[in-house]
Amino acid sequence: MLGFDSDFLVIFLFVVFVGFCWVLGLGWVGVVKGLVLGFLVFLFFVFMAGLDFVVHRVLYGYGLRFSFGWAGFYWFVFGCVFVVFGLVVGFVYWLGSGGGLRGFRVGFGLFFSVLLLFFGGFVDVLWFVFWGGGLPGGGVVWWWMPWFWLFGFWDSFAQLVLLVFVFVVVVLFWIWILCS
Repeated sequence: MLGFDSDFLVIFLFVVFVGFCWVLGLGWVGVVKGLVLGFLVFLFFVFMAGLDFVVHRVLYGYGLRFSFGWAGFYWFVFGCVFVVFGLVVGFVYWLGSGGGLRGFRVGFGLFFSVLLLFFGGFVDVLWFVFWGGGLPGGGVVWWWMPWFWLFGFWDSFAQLVLLVFVFVVVVLFWIWILCS
């Protein structure tokens, strides 16, 4: 374990998000709206990680055997759920904003943020942090990640580095969206 636990992760994300909103000058109403939406998206990721935990940990106790035959299809559908969720969040925001270019940009930003967090492996980190008892040590290879097949290695440290990079990209993307 790398010492990260769910309390630390939630507090860290909360402080970063509030600070980010405050620096952008969104005011208290904007901060509260952003926190509520951010928390709901976070809960979606947590519970999707829980569903993945049921498939990849609990069902093995009932005799499920891993096979790329079913896992590939499951992972495809799992990924499609995130794409559709991102589209729904972005579209609903755009509709609720009354349309317009700014509403479209924010809606697209929501969609793009969900995709970046998914492809950045946020679900996998939440899988371990909230459902799996903590991140595995550095010697555990994350063979199911696409980055393993690309680079030939992948572990908890590499995943956290990628996730920090993704968070930085998302923050810079939102600064660009909200300031332009």
